[in-house]
Amino acid sequence: MSLCKIFKLALIPALLSLGSCDNFLDVVPKGVVIPQTLADYEALLSAPLVVTRTSNNAIYATDEIILPEANRAAAGGYPGRHAVNTYDYLPEHYDVSENDEDWNAAYKAIYTFNTVIQGIADNKEADQIKKNRLKGESLVHRAFTYLSLVNQYAKHYSSAASEDLGVPLPLKPDINALLPRSTVAEVYRQIESDLLESIGLLPESPTYRQRPSKGAALGLLARMYLYEGNWEKSFDYANQTLAINNFVYDYNTFSYADPNNRRGALNGYPTSMNDKKHVIFNKYLLKVGALDFQFQIAPAQYALYKTGDLRELFGTSPKGYTSALLAFQGVLETNGAYEYNNGGVTTQEIYLIRAEAAARLNRIPEALESLNYLRQRRFTTATFKALASNDKNEVLDWVLNERRIELAFLCHRLIDIKRLNLEGRNIGINRGEKVIQPNAPRMVFPIPAKNISVNPNLVQNPR
Repeated sequence: MSLCKIFKLALIPALLSLGSCDNFLDVVPKGVVIPQTLADYEALLSAPLVVTRTSNNAIYATDEIILPEANRAAAGGYPGRHAVNTYDYLPEHYDVSENDEDWNAAYKAIYTFNTVIQGIADNKEADQIKKNRLKGESLVHRAFTYLSLVNQYAKHYSSAASEDLGVPLPLKPDINALLPRSTVAEVYRQIESDLLESIGLLPESPTYRQRPSKGAALGLLARMYLYEGNWEKSFDYANQTLAINNFVYDYNTFSYADPNNRRGALNGYPTSMNDKKHVIFNKYLLKVGALDFQFQIAPAQYALYKTGDLRELFGTSPKGYTSALLAFQGVLETNGAYEYNNGGVTTQEIYLIRAEAAARLNRIPEALESLNYLRQRRFTTATFKALASNDKNEVLDWVLNERRIELAFLCHRLIDIKRLNLEGRNIGINRGEKVIQPNAPRMVFPIPAKNISVNPNLVQNPR
């Protein structure tokens, strides 16, 4: 299928969001292909700007970064004023005239996935293997998107999940539906259902990293059950994921082509996403540093790097794009081994999920095995020392600390703060002289005012 046709298909969700729904139903836009064939559905799932993009704004709402006062004007440029609003924990991030791009992009993508799922059910072509794969991919994409949405715009999963409001849960491509918010529990059960169904439809490994596979479905189940606090299932699905792909790069094999230029070529690490063996599922994530490192690493976050930690060397930079020294260390955006632009699933995340679930289950040997396997590949040979303890709480603290370092700047931290505060860890977020208190309502993002204005069934989160 031509690239032109793919983009025409990819435009359908955007076109449906514009103008009158009745007008669209009366007249098919000239030059737009209405998907009917398996090739059409393949093209819809191949549109990177629709299906691969994931949420971004949660990066700005954590204790991982700071926005120096002198950088505020510049930060309102490339990353946008809304990134600054999010960072400042304002009651509204977008006003009623503006689009919340995280919300809108997610629901445009969900419309695409629903279109494919429904279309596959009605399709009469004989290629059942392809039908299964396309449906399975759509189910994983949809589950991933809902897991991102519900953890951004709702309270964290808890004993009150059946009462707490989650997000709207459209499962059919109905552009006229004005759905209310389903509960957090309902959203999680749909995510679980989608992922479990997809497992039997997909190949173990993807042809391309942005295409979901059985490994991606298993990995997302491990993540979802971790968020729920279902440690047994999280541990089990982490093991199943690692049985398919357990590759972790050893940072001791990396080096900069120019030792004085951290933004230059990195020897030993592929530049193509499809060649990166640790990536189970790629989802495109905008980068936190933005054009000139307006947002920088918080000193407390930077202090987590210990002597010999190669993640500091290959994931941070003392210079901006102009090569001028920064006021404080910045997030390395180009060529870094941290993969800041992959918001999907990696083997290192799965090792950490396995380690946390094992620690919480008091399976200390398994927790330490996963933890030390990862850390050995992150510290220099001379400085690595295996962690050892029989204390469940100490091992759990080590795992959570490792998550803060290994998964930094990838939209994991805000979810971790919300879930860990439910167990009394009391993690607040400093914003200059202001402190966002643990469990503060504003740790849950506002439902976009513009969407509430056109859908009276949407209820705003407490501010």
